[in-house]
Amino acid sequence: MKTIALYDEDAFAKDFTAKVISCDEAIIDDQKLYKVVLDKSLFFPEQGGQTSDIGHLDDHQVVDVQIEGDTVYHYCKGGFLIGEEVHGVIDWNHRFSNMQQHTGEHIFTGLAHNEYGAENVGFHLSDNTATLDLNIEFSEDMVEHIERRANEIIAADVAIKAYYPKQELLGAIAYRSKKEIDGPVRLVEIEGVDLCACCAPHVKSTGQVGMLKVVSHEKYKGGTRIYILCGLRALDDYNRRMKLLAKAYRTLSCKEDEVPDKIISLMDEGKQLKYRINDIKSGILMNQIESYPSEVSDITIFSEDLDAKLMRDGVNALVEKHDGLCCIFSGNDEEGYNFVIGSKTRDCAAIAAGMRELLGAKGGGSKQMAQGSVAATRNEIERTM
Repeated sequence: MKTIALYDEDAFAKDFTAKVISCDEAIIDDQKLYKVVLDKSLFFPEQGGQTSDIGHLDDHQVVDVQIEGDTVYHYCKGGFLIGEEVHGVIDWNHRFSNMQQHTGEHIFTGLAHNEYGAENVGFHLSDNTATLDLNIEFSEDMVEHIERRANEIIAADVAIKAYYPKQELLGAIAYRSKKEIDGPVRLVEIEGVDLCACCAPHVKSTGQVGMLKVVSHEKYKGGTRIYILCGLRALDDYNRRMKLLAKAYRTLSCKEDEVPDKIISLMDEGKQLKYRINDIKSGILMNQIESYPSEVSDITIFSEDLDAKLMRDGVNALVEKHDGLCCIFSGNDEEGYNFVIGSKTRDCAAIAAGMRELLGAKGGGSKQMAQGSVAATRNEIERTM
C-alpha cells in the first residue's frame, strides 16, 4: 500500500491525523516494537543518506521510520488496532536540525560543483554527524572558499523550493543526482546555487540554515570527505569548543591566543625532562649491572618504566660480562612486563618460544637476542626462567 507522504507537501507541519492500516510486532535489537503502517504520514523515513524523523503516535514513541517501496513503516513502542485513528507528532527540534544540515549540504555541494566541477558521490546525516563526499581532492584554501561562499548564500536568504517537474520536461533540466532515479523526480532548487534531486525535507530559505561550518575534511577514496555542522548544531559545537579553549587557557595561565605557543613550550620541556629522566634511569641500570660479579652466569633484572632501547643496551652490557642468560623485565605484576633477553651461549629464540607456550608471551627474535611482552607475575616468570 502506498503511504501518502505528507512530509512532501509541507516540511514545516508538526502534527497530523491518520488511520492505522496494519500493526505487527517486531523484535529489533532484542527490543519489542510495533511496525505500524498508516494511510498517510508526516514522518520522513530513513533514506537518501539521512536518518528518519522521530516523535510520537498518540502516547507511543516512534523510534525509527523506514520505507519499503511506497510504504512507510513506523517502529513504535506501543501498538494500535487496525482502522484506529491516531494523532502523530514529530520531534520538531530533530526535524528542523536535519533540515538545516541537509540544506547546508546542498549549498556546499552545489557551490563545489559550480566552482570546481566536483560531484557529490556520498552523503550521510545522523544525529551527530553530517558528511559529504566529493570526487575530487580539495585543498585547505578551496574548502575555506566554499565555506565562505556558503555562508554568504545563507546570509542572502535565498528562497528554496521543492517540486516534481513534469516527466516530459525532466530531460531538459540540468540537475544534480547521485544515482539514476526511476519514476517521478523531486527537485530541490536554490536559485542560482543548486538544483538537485532529493527526497528529504528542507528549510524554506537559506537564511534558516543559520550558518555552515566545516569542522574537518580529509582525503577519501581519491576525493575529499567534508564534515559540516549547520545552524544550532554549529552553535552547540562552537560553544563546546569555546568552553574547552577557555578551560585550556585558564589551566595554562595564559591568554587565549597564547595557547598554541604555551602547549609547544610545555611539550618541549616535557621532552627535555624525559631525556634527563632516561639518562638517570640509564645510569642507575648500568650501575646495577656493574655491581654483579662477572663469575655469575645468569642475570635477571626486574625494573619499572624502562624503554626498549635502554633495555636492549642493558642486556648488551650484561652479555659482555656474563656467559649465561641475561634478561631485563620492565613492568609490574598488574599490567605485565616487557622483556629483552640475550645470551652468547643460549638460544634466545627458543627461550622466547617457551615463554609463549608456558606464559602466553608475545614476541620473538634471534638466537642472540629476543624481546616481547608477557602478562604474568614476577614469580611466574622467575619459575619459568
